[in-house]
Amino acid sequence: MATVRVIIDEKVIKEAIAMAETGETPPGGIHIYSDAKMEGLRLVVQKGRASWIVKYRDWSKTVGYAWPTKRRHVSAISAARELCKVVKDLLDHDPEQLEPFLASKFAGPKKTNKEALDEMRPVVHTWTLRKCFEYMIEARTKPTARKKIGKLYIDELNRTLRRPELSKFVDQPAALLKRGDLEKIRDEVEKASGVSSSLKALSNIKGVMTYCCTQRSGDSGLDQAFMWWQHVTSDSVVKARDRKPSVIDIAKTIRLATEYLDKPLPGRQDGKHGLRDNVYSAFCWLTMTCQRVEAALSLRRRDFYPDPNEPGWYLAAWGEGVMKAGKAHVLPVPPRAVEFMMPLLKAARHSNSDWAFPSERCTDQKEIHVNRSAPLAVVRRLGARDVLSKSKGREESAVDLLAENGILFWSPHDIRRSLTDCMDDAGIPGGASAILAHEITLSQGLGEDAMTAEQKAEWHEQRVAKITKMAYGNPLHLALKKKAMLAWTDAVLDELERIMPAQEDYLEAAE
Repeated sequence: MATVRVIIDEKVIKEAIAMAETGETPPGGIHIYSDAKMEGLRLVVQKGRASWIVKYRDWSKTVGYAWPTKRRHVSAISAARELCKVVKDLLDHDPEQLEPFLASKFAGPKKTNKEALDEMRPVVHTWTLRKCFEYMIEARTKPTARKKIGKLYIDELNRTLRRPELSKFVDQPAALLKRGDLEKIRDEVEKASGVSSSLKALSNIKGVMTYCCTQRSGDSGLDQAFMWWQHVTSDSVVKARDRKPSVIDIAKTIRLATEYLDKPLPGRQDGKHGLRDNVYSAFCWLTMTCQRVEAALSLRRRDFYPDPNEPGWYLAAWGEGVMKAGKAHVLPVPPRAVEFMMPLLKAARHSNSDWAFPSERCTDQKEIHVNRSAPLAVVRRLGARDVLSKSKGREESAVDLLAENGILFWSPHDIRRSLTDCMDDAGIPGGASAILAHEITLSQGLGEDAMTAEQKAEWHEQRVAKITKMAYGNPLHLALKKKAMLAWTDAVLDELERIMPAQEDYLEAAE
């Protein structure tokens, strides 16, 4: 190996390239030109290549090539010396940033060292965007959290994390997320799922980043001096919905749904039943109670029980962490609605699950209820608005059963507007708000503390007593709820009985 210390110039570079071009091992083995003008810069000739190498302290790094010219080509000595300065500076401060810098410099069109530094994606060891989401959920659900978040918001955050539009970004450091990245996520979510989903995703990301920036700036790498994400907005707005299914349309949809508990929907090639018992049961429960989908499906079996003060009536209860308003809610259910729902709840029952509407994927190790999208899918499938396909060798395709039966498309959330009209027609001002838990304060929690096996029976009795006390704690609200629930469920069930056979008949058919 021969080492020559010279002031590398164009003549030396040509000499080195000539040796490399031969493809032969240089005389004496590896030939090294050590630059006398830039300490640490070397032009090293080996068989078939002439490499620019920076020898600095304990490092020996290849930073470019005089030959061949296809990869990281540096042709001039001036460029090699400038590159050497930057490399040594990076090695002084953070050696892990060297490769990202070189990748940036030699990727695409020719750029200066400063441009390469500005455009590089540095190696960082701060939290990924996923870790930021996980930290905020963990921190704001601790018993000592100043402002706790509930199950609905946690589910919304996790749905945002799972969105395919975030897949390229969630496992990158949050500190590397750029304004253009967030704008791209916003636009792609809007294109795929609409304005509402886009605004929710944008809000959730911004909220998480702001929380981690203000609480754990060092770990997250987010700097409070310039919280750029707060300035990313959307020019789109959610168009107000005015869909309002009539009681007749609601009853007709339930009737249609019962027909496909034991047979496939027309034009479907999978041969499966159109609806499953647990989803149908959940769908009917939504029509009876008009609650928000996630809250309605989060009902525990133990929290739906006979009202000890009113024969035939039942009480359904939800804790503060379930309801959107963050307040406990108790809803009286009239005898007729109870009679309608009981066989459906029995059909939906799964193993030892305590959910009133357990998912088919529910196990003893993983208790989950029917997904919030399932009730909407009931109407979408009946209206042929889900993913459609034709059976092979057949012309028959999915049929819009809603249109065939003169039913305008609607969603479970739209029932809440129908409820308001029903209450107005029945002359019950405030009835809808009472049922929907609007402006109703029930601050006393349900008390789900840790308990031993021996305490369970006593605890259950105390829980029932506590819920009942909550329900009767405000006689005015309870009387209003009962009056409103009776008017609404009677309206739906009257129409349902008019257009379909007795419930026992179609449940037997479903079996």
